[in-house]
Amino acid sequence: MGNAASDLSRINTIIFDMDGTLIDTNELIYDSWRYTVETLTGRSVTDEVIRGTLGEILLDSMKRLMPEIDPEKALDVYRTYQREIFLDRIELYDGVETVLRKLHEAGYKMAILTSRLTSSTGRALAHFKIESYFEAVLTASDTEFFKPAPEPVYQILDMVGSKPEEALLIGDTVHDIEAGLAAGVFTVLVGWSVALPPEQRGGVSKPDAVIEKMPDLLCLLKGE
Repeated sequence: MGNAASDLSRINTIIFDMDGTLIDTNELIYDSWRYTVETLTGRSVTDEVIRGTLGEILLDSMKRLMPEIDPEKALDVYRTYQREIFLDRIELYDGVETVLRKLHEAGYKMAILTSRLTSSTGRALAHFKIESYFEAVLTASDTEFFKPAPEPVYQILDMVGSKPEEALLIGDTVHDIEAGLAAGVFTVLVGWSVALPPEQRGGVSKPDAVIEKMPDLLCLLKGE
């Protein structure tokens, strides 16, 4: 269970997902999927199908969507194409840099937990000059466990020296929310999520809070 009833004044650690939360990578991901599927199968792929892969480990998505294709070959095509278009297809969401700076100035420990590989994660953070805000970054290259399992949340809490009841996890997919709930941290869904539209936000995976714009995170932490 998450910490819906927790005292947010105890929160000293913010764990951010990256894609779809801090950085808009939707166009990058959609274009990469379209290119890969068409190149390898001659088929087109719908936005709805691509949306179902958001937050999922890429190799698992490849196996599910193109079972007839060697997944390692599919990964290579996808990543090679994505590297070529990477910086032209990503944008920092409004308010992110300001919120990170204010959280840093207020003394919060901040970390990133992402299903992206270390190389592209670092490239994105460096491009937007926000890497210095984070005490720890845990990527799919660094762990054998992936969201929605709670283990990577525990691992990154270990890295920054925090307890679950002191942490808030913010993300845009059901995998983020389920991982946070399972680990016992306070969970926040971003309202701009493409992966988790409003009609899919209830039930077992209901987040503890939803924010509509990044500056709302500061208000939430202040209890406003």
